[in-house]
Amino acid sequence: MERSLTREFPGFQIQFTTNPLASPGGNLDTPDEDPLQTAQREAVEETGLELGLDAPKLLLTHFMHAGSRLPLSKIGLIFDGGRLTAEQLGRIRLDPAEHDMWAVHDLATWQELMAPLAFARLDAIERARRGDGPTFLTTHT
Repeated sequence: MERSLTREFPGFQIQFTTNPLASPGGNLDTPDEDPLQTAQREAVEETGLELGLDAPKLLLTHFMHAGSRLPLSKIGLIFDGGRLTAEQLGRIRLDPAEHDMWAVHDLATWQELMAPLAFARLDAIERARRGDGPTFLTTHT
């Protein structure tokens, strides 16, 4: 079942019990690291998979306003790491210090599982991947 869902929609999300569902990602670690290198490194650290090695497309720029959960405004860049195959899904190895589960669902199921703000981001990413969505998203925390 995961394989057919993966072909239709690559809705891969990881979670730690204290954090909401999220795509792999993180912050720059060194002054000379660029956003694509950060995304690639974080994918390896958080899933064990090397993704987006063929100069992936930038899907979305996400501006997050500061708020109660985010003390400073932040910009996130979401790259297309490709659609995961059944073989790749079988090789996922999560860092237990960061995440304790992963899942693949279709968009309708994610909408039921996610908070509206988190789903708005995922929906914008999928629409951008299909070429009919925004390439810039602003949210408030």
